[in-house]
Amino acid sequence: MNPAQSKGSYASAISLDELQKLGPELIEAGHHAIDASHALTYAPSRGSDELRERVAEIHSGDATLTADHVVITQGSLMANYLVLTTICGPGDHIICQYPTFGQLYLLPKFMGVDVTLWKASEDKGWALDVDELATLVKPNTKAIVVNNPCNPTGFVLPRADCERIIAIARRSNLILISDEVFRPLFYEQSAPPMVSLGYQRTISTSSISKAYGLPGVRIGWVVTPDAELMKKFVTVKDYAINISRLDDGVATFALQDTVRTRILARNIALMKESISLVDGLVQRTGSQCSWTPAAGAGTAFVKILSKDGTPVDDVDFCERLVEREGISVIPGDHCFSEPAPGEFKGYVRINLGEPQRLRASLDALEAFIRQY
Repeated sequence: MNPAQSKGSYASAISLDELQKLGPELIEAGHHAIDASHALTYAPSRGSDELRERVAEIHSGDATLTADHVVITQGSLMANYLVLTTICGPGDHIICQYPTFGQLYLLPKFMGVDVTLWKASEDKGWALDVDELATLVKPNTKAIVVNNPCNPTGFVLPRADCERIIAIARRSNLILISDEVFRPLFYEQSAPPMVSLGYQRTISTSSISKAYGLPGVRIGWVVTPDAELMKKFVTVKDYAINISRLDDGVATFALQDTVRTRILARNIALMKESISLVDGLVQRTGSQCSWTPAAGAGTAFVKILSKDGTPVDDVDFCERLVEREGISVIPGDHCFSEPAPGEFKGYVRINLGEPQRLRASLDALEAFIRQY
C-alpha cells in the first residue's frame, strides 16, 4: 500500500503508549488508561459515572450539565442512531443541514420520515441561511439536525447563528440535534456546544474518534438537558449492546483535563498543517482547483476542474487516482449528493488528519490534477 494513501477523517490516531505519555501526572498518581486490576465484566449500561462526568463537563459551556444528562454509546454512529430512531418515525418531518454526513438524513428517510434538506452553497462559504430555516418548518416538523463543525465542508456555525436556530426551534417546540463529532476542532472562530445554550430540547452527539484521534476506542455519547428525552434514550439503549469496559477506561483517561488539552493541541496543529498544504495545492493549481478553507472538522472539500474547465467526474477521478498513484480521496458528488446526483460534481473530500501522508502525496496529486 502506498504510504501516501489517505486514511480516515480523524486526527492521526494515537497509540495507548502515546496517550499515557500525555498524562504523566496521572500515571504517577496511579491512574492508567487501562486498569489491569479490574475484572472484565460488562460495563455499566449508561457508561461509568466518571466518563459521563467528563463528557458533561466538556459540553457544559454556559450551562451546568451532570452525568445524569449523558448516556455513553458505541461510537457517534450509534449515538446518532439512538437519537434518530427514538425521536422520529413515519408521519414526522425533520430539517437537516446539507451537505453533511449521510446518516443524519438518510436514516430518517429509511424510517419513513419526511426530510427537508437545508442547503448550504459554496458561493456563500458553505454558510447556512438561518432566515430560510424558519420557512422550512411545517406543522409536523419534529426536529432540526445540524452538524457543527460540518463534514465534509469544514463550515462552523457561529454562536450567533446557533442562538438564532435555537430561537426557531423554541418557537415551534422542536428538538434540536447537533452532531458535534468533530468538536472542538476549530481553526478560526469556535462554537459552543449546542446543549450549553439554554434550550432544554437540545441534543448533542459526539465521540472520542475524530477530534481526539482515538477511533479504535468505540466510545460515543448523547448529551441532553431534557430529562424526558434522556429517559427515552436510556430505555431504548437497554436493547443495544453495552460498551467495552476497557474502552470506557481509555476514554475516561483521554478526557481528563490535562490529557484532553494536550491531545487537542496536537491534533489542531496537525489539522492546521494539512489545511496549509491543501491551500498551497489549490493556489498552485488555481485554474483547476478551488475550495473554501476548512474552519473546523477534519476534512477539506475541494472542487476540481478538468483541463477543459468542466468539473471532473469525481468517481472516475478518484478511481484512477487510486489505480495510478495509490492515493485515496473521497468522491464528493457520489458520497454527498442527495436526492439527485450532480450537486457536488467535481468535488473530492481530502482528509486532514495526517499531514505527513498528505505531504508525501502532493506532488503526485498535483501532477494528476494537471493532466486529468
